[in-house]
Amino acid sequence: MQSFRIEDPLDQPSQGAVEVVVTMDDGSERWCCFFDPDRLALVGDLVEGTTVRLHLGVQHMIVVSELSQEIIERVLRQLDGNGELLNHTLAVSGRAVEPAPVGRPGP
Repeated sequence: MQSFRIEDPLDQPSQGAVEVVVTMDDGSERWCCFFDPDRLALVGDLVEGTTVRLHLGVQHMIVVSELSQEIIERVLRQLDGNGELLNHTLAVSGRAVEPAPVGRPGP
């Protein structure tokens, strides 16, 4: 992993997922989305007849108990170090993404 960009504000749980674009070592871009419990409680389909939210897990959906830039970076580096980053991200196709990279790998 070369770098990553956080595409959505971290301080707005009602907006749902925080999408993250990862630039791989070969220059290709992949993406995933992060949720924390607050976000999960505010978005998603309702189970019929209840106020319970339903989220069907997908491989590129990452749920953490706390959501911050540091946690996102640590999770991405851990997945990359364990050889799991490709399995938990999807290829970016036809998306124009412009924000500057946030994280860079260490030396």
